[in-house]
Amino acid sequence: MLGAVPDSRVLDSLQRVTDAALAHLSQEDLLAELLRRITEILGTDTAAILLLEPGGTILRARAAMGIEEEVRRGVRIPVGRGFAGRIAAERRAITIDDVDHADILNPILREKGIRSLLGVPMMVEGRVLGVLHVGSLTRRIFTPDDGDLLQLAADRAALAIERAHLDDQRRLAEALQRRLLPEDLPVIAGLELASAYLPASGESLGGDWYDAFELGGGRIVLAVGDVVGHGPAAAAVMAQLRAALRAYAVEDHPPAGVVERVNTLMWQLGPTAMTTLAYLVLDPTQETLELVNAGHPPPLVVSPAGVADYLPLQGTMALGASTVARYHSETYPFVTGSTVVLYTDGLVERRGASIDDGLERLRVIVEATADVDSLVSTIISRMVPEKTADDIAVIAARLPPLPDELVSQWPADRDVLASVRRLLRRWLRTRGASEEETYDITVACQEACANAVEHAYGPGGRSFDVEAVHREGRIRLTVRDGGHWRAPRGTNRGRGLPLMRALMETVDVQHGEHGTVVVLERTLARAS
Repeated sequence: MLGAVPDSRVLDSLQRVTDAALAHLSQEDLLAELLRRITEILGTDTAAILLLEPGGTILRARAAMGIEEEVRRGVRIPVGRGFAGRIAAERRAITIDDVDHADILNPILREKGIRSLLGVPMMVEGRVLGVLHVGSLTRRIFTPDDGDLLQLAADRAALAIERAHLDDQRRLAEALQRRLLPEDLPVIAGLELASAYLPASGESLGGDWYDAFELGGGRIVLAVGDVVGHGPAAAAVMAQLRAALRAYAVEDHPPAGVVERVNTLMWQLGPTAMTTLAYLVLDPTQETLELVNAGHPPPLVVSPAGVADYLPLQGTMALGASTVARYHSETYPFVTGSTVVLYTDGLVERRGASIDDGLERLRVIVEATADVDSLVSTIISRMVPEKTADDIAVIAARLPPLPDELVSQWPADRDVLASVRRLLRRWLRTRGASEEETYDITVACQEACANAVEHAYGPGGRSFDVEAVHREGRIRLTVRDGGHWRAPRGTNRGRGLPLMRALMETVDVQHGEHGTVVVLERTLARAS
C-alpha cells in the first residue's frame, strides 16, 4: 500500500503521473500510458477510464488495462448507478473492499475476478468528464494515500482529455473554415477582386465570412456575413448560410428574395443564431450594384476619382432576428473605375471608441489606394491592431477601365464563351458601339472563339487568345489558337465562317504551322 512507502518513493510516484513528457502523446497513447503507470505504482491488476457521453447521463468505457473487454464491448454505465455511476454522480472517491457484496452494474468486473475497487472522478474546472478506477484480483484495503495518488492521475488524464477535445473542436472549426471561405477568389474577366480574413486573437474560427461568385448574365455576387459567436456552432451556421445563399442566388431569385429565403431557412434549421449580412449583386455591363443589407455595416464605394462614401443604411434586421422579417434591395450606380469594399464590424469597432471613428478611418484609408490588392493590404496593416478582439473579414471589388487594346486569354472550353461575350460587349459599349453593332460583332467573335474551342484542339488543357483593338472608330478583333481547324463534320456544320463574313466587313483566316489566326474588322457607324 502507498501509505507504507517512504516519502521519496511517493514523490517519484507523483512525478511519474505528472511527467511533462506525457503531454506530447496522443490522447489514446496518453491514457494507455497513464493506466500502465498507475497500475505499477499502486500495484493493481486492472485500471479503466470511462468518459461521459454528450448529454452527461451515460459513462462509456474509453481505455482499460486488464479489463480491455470494457472498451471492446463498449460498456455504458448510467450516471448514478453502479460503482462508476455513483462516483460520477457524487463527485468523490469511492472504495469497494469486497466486490461480491457491493452494487456492481458492470458484469465484466466480476467475470475477471476483481475483488476490490478504488475509483475517483475526472474533473476539469468543476465539470465531471468521467471516472478512473483501479482494481485488485485479491482482496485489498485501499488507503487515503492511494486515493490521493489516483485522483492526481485522474486530474492529469482529465486535462489531457479536455485538451484533446479542444484540439478536435479546433480541427473541426478549421476544416469548416476551409470549406466556408474560398481558398481562391474566382478569376472574373474585367473585374479585380481581393480579400482577407483574420480570426480573433486566440481563436481558431469565429463567425465572420465572405464569398464571391458569378451569376447568369455576367452578374457577380459579393457577400460578407457575421455570425454571433465562435467555434463549431458558429462555423456550422456559417456553412449552412453560405450554401443556402449560393443555392438561392443560382436559382435567380431577386436579391431581397434570396436574403428572405436564407432567413426563413435559418429558422427552420434552428436553433437560430443572429447573423448580419451584406449581399451585393454587381452588374458590370449595366454598371450598377444592387444591395440588401441585413443589419450589417454599410459597404464603402470609392469613385473613379478616389472619393469614398458609404452606401445608405437600409434599416433592416439581422438574419435570425424575426421569422417575419422582410428585406428590400436598393440599386446604386457603379461606374467603370469604381471600387466597393465590404467588411465586418471587427474592422471598425474598438472597445471604448465610437464606431463612427472607425468608419471614418476606413473611409480615409481607402481614398488613398487604387488597386484592390494594395487596398486590402493597406486596410489590414493600418486598421487591424496586433491583437484583435473579434474576427475580421474584408472583400473588395473594382471595375477597372477597359483599354482601347484589350488582350485576354481563355481556356479552350465552351463554358468560357459566355464570359468572352460579356467582356467584349462591355468593351464595345465603352467604345461607342450601338446595340446592333455590339450584337453583330459579339456574335462574329463568338463564332471564331467556338471554332478555336471545337475544331482546333483534341482532349487536354489548351487556350486561345482574344485581342480587341479600337482605332479611329474601327474595331479589329483577333482570335488566336494553337491548333488546326478540322473540316466540318455532319449536317448543319461549317456555318461559322459565312456568318462571320455576313456580320463583319472583313474576315481573314490564317492557318499556320503554330495554329490559326482569325482577324475580324468592322467600322462603327458613328465613325463613318
